Amino acid sequence: MIMNMNSSSHRYTQPPSSRQKQEPEDADQVIVQTDFGRGLIVRTRKSDGIKEIRLGDVKSSSSSPAFRRREPNMLYTPKDYPSVPPCIGDDVICEYGRGVLKEIADDKYTIELASWRLSGRSNVTCHVVSSPPKVVRKHALHEMDSAEKVALAKSQKAEAAKYFSEKDYTGALNTYASAVDKVRNVQHDHTSSNEVRADLVVIMITCSNNAATCCIKLAKWEEASKFAKNALIMLDALYGKRGMKIHTILNSEGIIDAKLFGEWRVKSYLVVARACMEQGEVEDAIAILKKAKGLGMPYIDELSSSADQSSRGKEEKASLRALTLQMKELKRLVAEYSEKRKAAKKIEKKKAKVMAKALFGGGDGKENATPDKQNNVKERDSSETKQHLEQVNDEQQKAFEDQTGVGSGVATGQIAGAGTRKAPFKRKSSLKSKLEREDPPVQQSVSFSDQPPQVKEFDRAKDDDDDETPWQKHKEALILMGIAGVSVLTIVGLRRAYR
Repeated sequence: MIMNMNSSSHRYTQPPSSRQKQEPEDADQVIVQTDFGRGLIVRTRKSDGIKEIRLGDVKSSSSSPAFRRREPNMLYTPKDYPSVPPCIGDDVICEYGRGVLKEIADDKYTIELASWRLSGRSNVTCHVVSSPPKVVRKHALHEMDSAEKVALAKSQKAEAAKYFSEKDYTGALNTYASAVDKVRNVQHDHTSSNEVRADLVVIMITCSNNAATCCIKLAKWEEASKFAKNALIMLDALYGKRGMKIHTILNSEGIIDAKLFGEWRVKSYLVVARACMEQGEVEDAIAILKKAKGLGMPYIDELSSSADQSSRGKEEKASLRALTLQMKELKRLVAEYSEKRKAAKKIEKKKAKVMAKALFGGGDGKENATPDKQNNVKERDSSETKQHLEQVNDEQQKAFEDQTGVGSGVATGQIAGAGTRKAPFKRKSSLKSKLEREDPPVQQSVSFSDQPPQVKEFDRAKDDDDDETPWQKHKEALILMGIAGVSVLTIVGLRRAYR
């Protein structure tokens, strides 16, 4: 709804003149209390004194995406509406300039001015008693200068610290990340003092490290590594500009080199090492920890030297305590990661052995057995062989008795009506002879009849098989060797013929 209101009538159309040419918006847009509720004076026309008041939404600027997505309710009037009552923390404007309301006591308003810039870190504070200041809309991020962005990031850092102390790591992470984003793309100009630049560096480093710590608590290892590396980039850039204005300002304000390049850098490296370890990069984690130790130990040696103990200040003592604790944690992590690396290597060796055995095969384990185990294996094999030979011998003896008529029911040593004969010669294996030498043979005497023993055909065939010639035993192997030799000679001959 578009309203054009004057002292006598109301019209719901915007004048053509205002649509054709838009005057610039007010630099300080006052929040007023109208007959239709709160409104924001967007601009005051110089030509006719009409005030364009946006009703309802008094926080967003006209260029914000939230404002452009909808058609606002506008009020056009020459009437001067009063400002809303101010509260502590509001942006206000008074006869001395723009600032933030810090205190209200009776009818006295204490305002810290932001439109005045003094050298160093001096702030200008004024006390207004004549009339209440007017409340104005807070600047959007794109409307802020570098000092305002740094101040906003500082306030968010303090808010994030409260979240962290309450163990609300998600809220702390979001607030620390927001503070980093506020100052990430700051464009410095002639209004940016060296103190503002130094504050920006401190905000970027500390908020990045603190955000990385929150990510460690939430097990977000990749994000933790990114935040920590962002802090290391800032620290490395500052280390390359030692002795220059920003570094000098930080040292003069109590942020010594042991804190900057020792404590803060070691903290970043610890986070990166933990993230690498959780991602399975054990070697990288150990290398990073050793690098962090090389960075922190020189500052510990410098602060703990006897020559500096008398002149050591509060900042040096605090940095020495912090670095000592970090070195203990670093030593513990190195030992822990080294054990994990050894365990991982053992597992890899076992996997490699299993893979090699699966690919190339393995023995029955006798080669790697101890001497006692080898003797046990030999004794067991000898006993099994002996039992087998005895069983075969008993079977042959029984078969022979069945053929010759010597068996059960006949007296041992003599058969009725028959003389005695010697037993025919039997071939004995060398292994059986060896076993018989070890164990004394059993004396046996057997009498046979006058009829010669009948030998079956398969026994003769079996005896004939034992007398095979080498050609019959290795016929296939010799044929293959001959074929291979002929092939080799043929290939050699062909190669000589084509040369």
